Amino acid sequence: MRTEHLIILNGASSAGKTVLCKKLQEILAEPYIHLEEDRFVFNTYHDRFLDGDLAPEIFRKTMLGYYRSLRAFLSAGHNVLADTGFYTPELLAECVRELAQERVWLVGVHCSVEELERREQTRRDRQPGLAKEQAATIHVGVLYDIEVNTTDSSPEECAQIIRGRLQELGIPKAMSSIAARLNMTEA
Repeated sequence: MRTEHLIILNGASSAGKTVLCKKLQEILAEPYIHLEEDRFVFNTYHDRFLDGDLAPEIFRKTMLGYYRSLRAFLSAGHNVLADTGFYTPELLAECVRELAQERVWLVGVHCSVEELERREQTRRDRQPGLAKEQAATIHVGVLYDIEVNTTDSSPEECAQIIRGRLQELGIPKAMSSIAARLNMTEA
């Protein structure tokens, strides 16, 4: 296992993951590169392919490439902040398969549905209803080392909570617990 850290923030669209990653970059003692899932998924293929029969396979391959790129950045010596969503149990399992041998902190980013919908409407760059749909499933089956709620806590407060818990816990355990539950590695 490498000494570099990977901190994965999982939450619904508009939960505040990206802003939270930017705040973590400001306050963590070590430098972290921020790799957003959205940069891999959006505006990467021509729309004619994303609206057709190939869309599910393109998404599957894109997410596999994203998880593998996280590992590649770790192997190059980077600490990594990743904001993503485990939209299905299959995505969670794929992530665990690719990253279970790394030092991975899983952070659950929670937010009320009402606040997600308000943010989604303000953003105007997301499909209406996406956040509410994701909120119902995004955390199902996921274990976390750290959890924050952005409904009433600011990004600064959440970043401080995460930093404090990283220092307090010392070693991440959620990823290996999920891997053991999925019979992928020994706990």
